Amino acid sequence: MPKLSYRTCDKLDCKKVRGSHYLCDDMSVTRLSEKTFSEYDEEDNKGIKHHPCYGYTQLYYYKDPFFYVTTPPMKCLFGIQKGQNSTFTMSLQFTDLETTPEMKHFYEFIQNTEFECMRTLGLTGKEEQRFISQIKHDAKGKYEPNLSVKLPFRYNRFETDIYSDTLPYVNILSVPSFRRMQCDIYLDKIWRTNEKFCAKWKAKCIHLL
Repeated sequence: MPKLSYRTCDKLDCKKVRGSHYLCDDMSVTRLSEKTFSEYDEEDNKGIKHHPCYGYTQLYYYKDPFFYVTTPPMKCLFGIQKGQNSTFTMSLQFTDLETTPEMKHFYEFIQNTEFECMRTLGLTGKEEQRFISQIKHDAKGKYEPNLSVKLPFRYNRFETDIYSDTLPYVNILSVPSFRRMQCDIYLDKIWRTNEKFCAKWKAKCIHLL
């Protein structure tokens, strides 16, 4: 059973994240599985952020097409939530953000990584509304922010490993609300929907604490 890599943010440099852009060959194709893409010509003066045929951006950390980081211990606020089209997400709370240096460092690392994704697209500070942050805040500012994390699910199975040091068997869908956990998460691509860009963190491994 795979376990956490403990690749913590203090060992990483998010400024080393770069991207290769790809254009959709035929924008009339609506099913993602049927789309084809070609690498973007960096000499194109349209600029990738405005290109009408933008497909996606493949992120790299040095030569690795996955940018992994291990979270600090965090609370999974609502368990595993199922959305439309068999999508699964969880919300990891930045607990004790103002009083725990490790959590504050991780929060700033996520923020800075998103800034690097914006830079890769050529987005400026004035265009930050075009990039959808995965750090979520409640409207009234009553609760600590949380990080939205996707659990990849393909061919009727999760691509996320989960384990516990105390439980002999763990079911991802049975994770209760407010369960403490530590996770390996990663970024791989930036996508665009309705003129806004988004890079979703995905869970590779979950350690229930």
